Amino acid sequence: MRITAFEVGPGNSKTLRKLITKIGENNLNIVCTDGNYSYGEELGINADIKHIVSKSETCLVESYNSVLRYYLARLQRKTKCYSKSLEMLKLSIALFLKARTRSC
Repeated sequence: MRITAFEVGPGNSKTLRKLITKIGENNLNIVCTDGNYSYGEELGINADIKHIVSKSETCLVESYNSVLRYYLARLQRKTKCYSKSLEMLKLSIALFLKARTRSC
């Protein structure tokens, strides 16, 4: 699996739209999501993108989320180490992903 883009947000249709814009709508054929209703609303608009709702298709991404929370204190829940700046959070994730792909 290769992570091509990420977006930080509350997991609503606005966040998904930002992510799709980053990736480029023409580069998407299939999108796999969990059962979040806002994803279905946003992806239902575009008939060219096949939308699969399945936990079995998202388990690898969820494992990456777990690894991110493990290594980046600013993503752990209920700690004093948290991002006060959204920009610093995005940069930390980008740096982690860059280092992770080089080591693989």
